[in-house]
Amino acid sequence: MNYFDKNNPMQSLLPALRDIITSPKAFFSALPGAAFHSNSLFFGSIIIFAATFIGVPFYSLGMLFMIPVIWGLSLISLWIWSAYMSWAVKNLAKGKLTTANAFQISAYAATPMALATVPYIGAIAGLWNLYMLWVALVNHCKISPGMALTIIAVPTLMLAAALFALSGMMVQLFPQLA
Repeated sequence: MNYFDKNNPMQSLLPALRDIITSPKAFFSALPGAAFHSNSLFFGSIIIFAATFIGVPFYSLGMLFMIPVIWGLSLISLWIWSAYMSWAVKNLAKGKLTTANAFQISAYAATPMALATVPYIGAIAGLWNLYMLWVALVNHCKISPGMALTIIAVPTLMLAAALFALSGMMVQLFPQLA
């Protein structure tokens, strides 16, 4: 398996992407532990920038001016998800997963999110990302498929419910949005 190396980004990016996409189970099973966030941070940043550039034809060039905001918020979200995933694996599944390893898993599993800004394909990319997280938890952390699904589904459903409620409140406040 090929993994991303920040010291050789041009030589390691495409082989790592190929392995993630073509054989995620083997990729996450053999994933080495991460002591630091640097490789994952670099790889996640590439995915975020790719999503921004891929989205420009569908939206506007103004999206390019939002790169620092998109990048920062995406990395913060990735780190929060990683902290939650690390906590959930330790406390719910009684497994071992450091925050650095969880960040590494989350960054690699976010590969499909490079297509998140493409209309209609973005939803598929989001589901693919959740599937990749499930594969990583089952194969790398060696937890049961049901527990992995629970760890991923609970916050995902909570976020979906919160967004649904927020959209309902926005329609109540601004009827022209309906």
